[in-house]
Amino acid sequence: MIRKEINNIERINLHLHTNVSDGALTPAQLIQRATQIGLDLISITDHDTVDAYRKLPPSTLPLRILPGMEVSSQHHGNDVHILAYGCDMENRELIEMTEMYLIGRRERAIKMISKLKDLGMNITLDEVVSVAGSRELIVRPHIAQILIRKGYCANKNEAFDKYIGNYGPAYEPKPEVSVPQALSVIHNSGGLAVAAHPGKLANISYLQEFIDMGLDGIEVWHPDHYQSQIEEFINLATKNGLYMTGGTDFHGEKDGHCYFAAAPVNQIVLDSVFKLWNEYKCRIK
Repeated sequence: MIRKEINNIERINLHLHTNVSDGALTPAQLIQRATQIGLDLISITDHDTVDAYRKLPPSTLPLRILPGMEVSSQHHGNDVHILAYGCDMENRELIEMTEMYLIGRRERAIKMISKLKDLGMNITLDEVVSVAGSRELIVRPHIAQILIRKGYCANKNEAFDKYIGNYGPAYEPKPEVSVPQALSVIHNSGGLAVAAHPGKLANISYLQEFIDMGLDGIEVWHPDHYQSQIEEFINLATKNGLYMTGGTDFHGEKDGHCYFAAAPVNQIVLDSVFKLWNEYKCRIK
């Protein structure tokens, strides 16, 4: 008799950030919240670091956790974020890439702080580091926090729009690997690569290029996606035999549209996530 495996993963959120990168909650607080609201499967996907996983309690059951990270990369000069799931966190290539980002983001912050000073806004590296978490992985929202704290900006949007956004006078690009390099590191460390919030790509045609490069999946549901885009991404993933995921991209309560809840994905996506989870479990046996 053939037995069909029952999918007991119904409430998921595979795109969550902690204060190890630019989120508001500690890893332990995030786990507590996820348990309280009854999530079945989550992934902490901090920017370019897996350090949150070294701060988790010994057991999180019944909550299941798919190890993850949001990798920064670039394609034709445009930002591309890739969700890396199930990587071996002790892999040499992965460690070298995360260390490169750690050092590079600090150097970038120093340059941005200097540009802000030239614009009449006096903030210090120590002030930024104070909000950047234990590993001091500095991202632009940390700089924005200090600009707000010191009264130079009313909120994060103003900080980005006026000063530190991609076209702002204090902007400085961060060091980034190319998409093929990111995919190579993810795959060589035993992980699976999923395009994060593809609806935000500078050119949606890039997605097919990434599929041709060896992309494993698409984050079809994201709070910034329209329903028509979700359907388009599901069709594209189905056509190419890719995994489908969803997550709210939660950073903190003050980030109004990226909330902490189960991602409202349909059964097609849930079934795909179940296969992804089982693929991960098979790989770590």
